[in-house]
Amino acid sequence: MQKSAYVLLFAALTTSFGVCAKYNPPKDVPQVSHAQKIAIGEMNRLDKDRDGKLSQEEFGAKVKTYTRTEEKNLRRARKKGIYQSPDEQFKTMDKDEDGFLTFQELSAYIEEYQKLDKGRARYY
Repeated sequence: MQKSAYVLLFAALTTSFGVCAKYNPPKDVPQVSHAQKIAIGEMNRLDKDRDGKLSQEEFGAKVKTYTRTEEKNLRRARKKGIYQSPDEQFKTMDKDEDGFLTFQELSAYIEEYQKLDKGRARYY
């Protein structure tokens, strides 16, 4: 097999399995906080209709997809007395009471939640 065929095969495999290089933003782009990174991940994971906001049904579905780490964080929150059910979280986050969560509402809640335990609390 020629070298170019290997390159094409490698390119096809890496794009199909989602392997990609780390993105380094330009220096003039403002840095993203840890809470915003979590919010981006949650929006990507939970926003099934890709409209840029989460309905209460979409947000409540996160319970079905908890990872082992999230379940650990959930137990820790219950033990510390800072646990909120997904419905309680949704009502707390939905500041404009329109029935949907925006990226800004979600990231603001995560930042507030992390401050409860001096930065050690993990969003669940």
